[in-house]
Amino acid sequence: MTSKIKFAARSEVGYFRKNNEDNLFCNGVIMKENERDKPFFINGICEAPCVFAVFDGMGGMDSGELASLTAAESLCGHAERINHGTFEDMNQFAHDANAKLLSIMKQQNIQTGTTLALISSGTKSFAVFNLGDSRVYVRKGDTVIQVTDDHTVTAEKLRAGKITPKQAMTDRYRNVLTRCLGMSDSFSVSPDLCGVFPFIECNRAMICSDGLTDMLTHKEIAEIMKRDEDVSEIVNELVNLALNNGGHDNVTCIVIDFHNDEIMP
Repeated sequence: MTSKIKFAARSEVGYFRKNNEDNLFCNGVIMKENERDKPFFINGICEAPCVFAVFDGMGGMDSGELASLTAAESLCGHAERINHGTFEDMNQFAHDANAKLLSIMKQQNIQTGTTLALISSGTKSFAVFNLGDSRVYVRKGDTVIQVTDDHTVTAEKLRAGKITPKQAMTDRYRNVLTRCLGMSDSFSVSPDLCGVFPFIECNRAMICSDGLTDMLTHKEIAEIMKRDEDVSEIVNELVNLALNNGGHDNVTCIVIDFHNDEIMP
């Protein structure tokens, strides 16, 4: 049995940044150097297996763009192995991308890094991986759940019970990453396997940078993701709301619907 996957992706600079440090990977398509600072949109249908990812670069101006682009380009050479392989293949991609990034940082004498949030889809289920604070949300029946854990100082304090969720919203370290591509130790660049989700239970997923989640509440995200609308409409509603709520950062979002052929609309 084959499976068809519908997807839509959008990326915007936002209202306060001069450039877009985000990047993405949609079944082989990335934002090239001359595309990143313009509004970007893509949609389509692909056949499983396939890979989708969001990268949020950091380091300021060109450094952040370079980090996310380096990771996206590295994924182009690893996507097929990730689709047909194991967690070890995913881990190998992360370490290879990190090695390239560390080499660039040394050559150019810069400090930078990038998050990674990735979905690898087979014909009946999809796996979610994460490194940093870009997120993946999954629609499961009538509920929407965040399946990734943020790798930030604030999130670690929250999980340890040292602060409350309300305090976490304004904590000064909420955007300070503890793990991402661009670090020198192997643990910090090994992504988490956040779960494997069967299509029959979870037929929609969303990957995004924190430019979206910093502007939207979980309730707002869930309300939009639960709507019975096309993925293009969903991704536009999410990004538009993030922009309308302030657009303080770059915003990148991918929405994916998973269907077996016999239930494909």
